[in-house]
Amino acid sequence: MAEFKIPLNRFDTNLLPPEARQVGTEAFKTAVILHFAAEYAAQGETAMATVDNEDITVMAFPATASALDFVIPMLRSGRIAEAVPYLQSLTHSAPADPEVLYNLGIAYSELGQYDEAIIRLKRAVQLAPGHAHAWVGIGNAYHRMRKPQQALEAFEKALQADPTDGYTQRNLGGLLIMFDRVDEAVTHLRAALARMPDDPQTLLGLATALEKLGTPEATAEADRMYHRFITEHPNSPMVEEAEKSRTAIALREVKARSLGGYRPDVMRYIADALTVFEVQGPEARKAIALEIALLGNQGLDINNPEQKYSLKSLPGQFSGLHLLSIMYAAFRQIDPAMELGMDFEAEYLAAMEQKKG
Repeated sequence: MAEFKIPLNRFDTNLLPPEARQVGTEAFKTAVILHFAAEYAAQGETAMATVDNEDITVMAFPATASALDFVIPMLRSGRIAEAVPYLQSLTHSAPADPEVLYNLGIAYSELGQYDEAIIRLKRAVQLAPGHAHAWVGIGNAYHRMRKPQQALEAFEKALQADPTDGYTQRNLGGLLIMFDRVDEAVTHLRAALARMPDDPQTLLGLATALEKLGTPEATAEADRMYHRFITEHPNSPMVEEAEKSRTAIALREVKARSLGGYRPDVMRYIADALTVFEVQGPEARKAIALEIALLGNQGLDINNPEQKYSLKSLPGQFSGLHLLSIMYAAFRQIDPAMELGMDFEAEYLAAMEQKKG
């Protein structure tokens, strides 16, 4: 690679078309890029030129692939805005290169410029209809624009282009969940996980789809998948959601095993908690609820009554179900509209009636 800089005040604007000689305009920048692209193309080389407020920077490479080799590390390290001017320059040097258009489109999408992204990515698939990842990029851009139908069409075209690509199957499976096509989502997400067993997004997506299926077998597998996700990806920001999903599954199982879905033991736990809150006051109630919530983020076993937990804010030993009952009672009083991921409403109302009596 050869690189050099030219101060703007030393560049001969007569080399440019008359309408593009005003320094600092977009027309000037584009004309500069085209000028150096043409000059080096005549020598069998590829040039990238960028223009800032002081200099023109020119880098010359023996081939387009070498130029992309310079830019790709920027994209991989998150220096996306820095990479865009180079990719823009390359689209002038190599206007029919689908890889250049693909990378520029993905960069625009990551920067939130979805319309610009779709223009480049659609041009890429015009040039290379079998470019599955460009179709996925189109789908992701449409998805971020809240246009799910267009996103689905793009993901389906990506799958047609490469039926074996795990990244494509993961994205298609995730979107199919939104369309309530859960059986299809599970099929694609299973295939994606087989190809990308360490991918956290695929693992969580499959767990979500299995939970939505709702059969006993699927629910049990979903719980195992959530547990695997939490264990293998403990630093993921989605761990808390996975923990909540596991808790919700366990609670549904607990309720399902109870006559009519009503739990007298939960009602007693809530009634006792209401008495404690009445004696200790709202600050203590809040402290107890928050401590249980934090403990719940680490996982509470509510199916094993022999497993006991202790709190700093409340003396005694408690089962996981007992703690969740206390937390439900507390948050039901603190914020009745809060979504807690559990339904102890009947038990709570029965406990309140008991207190009145």
